[in-house]
Amino acid sequence: MRLALPHVAVVIVVALAVSFAGALYPIWRQAVETNRDARADPHHIAGNLYFVGEPADTSFLLVGDKGNLLIGSAGRDATHKIVDSLEQLGFDIKDVRVLLAAGQADSLAGLQQASGAELWASEAGADVITSGGAHDPNRVYMPYNVLAWAGLTTYPAPRVAHRVKDEETIHLGSLAVTAHTTPGGGFDCTTWTFIVRDRERDLRVVHRCGLDLPYGASLVEPERPPGLRGGFERTIAMLRSLPIDIWLTAKGREYGRFRKYQESLRAEDPAAPFIDQQGYRTSIDDAEAVFRTRLAE
Repeated sequence: MRLALPHVAVVIVVALAVSFAGALYPIWRQAVETNRDARADPHHIAGNLYFVGEPADTSFLLVGDKGNLLIGSAGRDATHKIVDSLEQLGFDIKDVRVLLAAGQADSLAGLQQASGAELWASEAGADVITSGGAHDPNRVYMPYNVLAWAGLTTYPAPRVAHRVKDEETIHLGSLAVTAHTTPGGGFDCTTWTFIVRDRERDLRVVHRCGLDLPYGASLVEPERPPGLRGGFERTIAMLRSLPIDIWLTAKGREYGRFRKYQESLRAEDPAAPFIDQQGYRTSIDDAEAVFRTRLAE
């Protein structure tokens, strides 16, 4: 039986409404997560490492003798917040010489313009960043593609000065940060590792790539995006092999940002609450459990 034209129009409208509702749901969830942890006071973590980010999307400053390095994961309007956080701690955005891409890239162009810094990113990450998020292999959920096509989820594209290879170490004076390509939550993700000196001890820091699977991903044939399953397996094994004292992530709630900061204000050793090997291992175990469940569905 053929539908009358008005009925066809109704069906199309309903289908579009459902698609856009599905696309906007994760955005709404992110807003909820942000509001649950609204304060984002800039603070010292350990040694030459500082938090300078937003409540949900983190950014971290490494202070060096030849200029500073910013590991950035920031929302679209975060540049002013990060600049203000640096000033509160007594630093200047103009002293940032290198930006390392990590997580959300919406404000990287703004940070680059404000600082004049070089942006370094992994090969896969650079392709996404230089397209302003328009060409993202992890965007497999069709409504997201519609929003990107409409320009609603893209961002100003920064310039990438250097494409970092797996296991490559970036040097900036006394600073040394190593890149680890980790396609666990997608194919544009990089885990960064470095050491900070605090109270006559070396603390090994892992800025761990996100492990949430891309929204709408499929781990069984047809695999979307292709190669995700094998990439996730390799990432889990690599992350477990990293030596770690302090772990950080692009999302503050994931590593317990606010709780650890509050505890550090009362601690005799302010770095102690951030030293959390067990929390790191548990986060990997939890992500793998979700992965195995999805794989068995």
